[in-house]
Amino acid sequence: MSNYLKQRILESLRWKKNPRISAERIGVSEEEYVKIKKQILKERKKEKKKSRFFKNAAENSQLVESIDLEKGEGKISGTFDYEPKSAEEIISLLKIDTNKWKLSQYWNKQMGDHWRVSALVSQIKNLEEKHFEDLLKNWKPKTYNLPKTNLQNKGEVVCGVMSLQDIHFGKQGNDTIDDDFEKTIINLLSRATPSHYIEKMFFVIGGDLINMDTFDGTTTSGTPLDNCMTATEAYIQAFDAMHWAIGYIKRFCKELVIVYVPGNHDRLSSFHLVHALSQSIKSDEIIWDIKYEERKVHVWHNNFNAFEHGDKRSKNNPLIYASEYPREWGETTNRTLFKGHIHTDRKVEYMTSNETAGFIEKTLPSLGKTDYYHYSNKYVGNRRSGKLELQHPSLGNIAEFAHQVL
Repeated sequence: MSNYLKQRILESLRWKKNPRISAERIGVSEEEYVKIKKQILKERKKEKKKSRFFKNAAENSQLVESIDLEKGEGKISGTFDYEPKSAEEIISLLKIDTNKWKLSQYWNKQMGDHWRVSALVSQIKNLEEKHFEDLLKNWKPKTYNLPKTNLQNKGEVVCGVMSLQDIHFGKQGNDTIDDDFEKTIINLLSRATPSHYIEKMFFVIGGDLINMDTFDGTTTSGTPLDNCMTATEAYIQAFDAMHWAIGYIKRFCKELVIVYVPGNHDRLSSFHLVHALSQSIKSDEIIWDIKYEERKVHVWHNNFNAFEHGDKRSKNNPLIYASEYPREWGETTNRTLFKGHIHTDRKVEYMTSNETAGFIEKTLPSLGKTDYYHYSNKYVGNRRSGKLELQHPSLGNIAEFAHQVL
């Protein structure tokens, strides 16, 4: 039984679901799930029967441990024929498992020809935190050989909008979503740029960029999820992908605007990620709109572009945006809201009688695969795809490119 599987079954105890549903979420048979669950519960029951404090001898019978499992702390002592001088020696002599325990304090006392060595240890309550520290120590962003592109003022001058929300890095089935993401961007730009000069590009980051928001693999609100990797691994994969995307997209537009939109899965992690990106990429031609706001609006000539995730549903979106952004609303006639959340391609139009002004709500598709969480919430039947919209300064949307992932 792997540690990952054991951890997932431990998490399932909080779900309060029947064994069949829990087994499906984890990806094991119901029989195997029940067997491992019984084994885990038996081990936990055995631990509870022990005294809060217990002592046991280590392999060489010189070590004595006094551990409080509930408080997550303890004391380890041993007698040796020399005095250790460093924390590393203490850890080695007392056989402290640094994957589970952290050395808090230690002291030595001479007793005749021997030394009594004692240490206080505290339990690492979440192994994922230590894993995160190790990743950061050794991690370096990926490097990419970007194509050399001489941006020339050729073709029709346009503005681009690329809102690839709901990627869900780390979701079950999304092991290679970074490859799908890169191929989508390359395809969209290769088709849009030969005949158009993109003066400004709006690139949305967020909107459930990462599937989970906690070390326990849950959403921000604590909803259990089906994940294919740990939270830290998903964060690193997402960071690398966005780092590449920003550098690649910038080669095809004069000015790039990064628009951060919070999602309901990753409100904290995506916010931290986009701020880390802003510190690692420096350019006078990149604008960072990374304030924590539910709704964003950017105007380009006669185009009113609004961005949100879409989890806060409302039938009065035109009124809401007209009230919150009256000046921008009054100066434009081409008004579009770009959102995601339901992983489905959908469009709703609110137009005036002469169709000279109005408001269009565009719900964009997702590149991600369907896991149990999204299946149970009926986010199914969508075509995995990404879109790039091009806008004319006065006419609004004049072209839309889509790339479908098979």
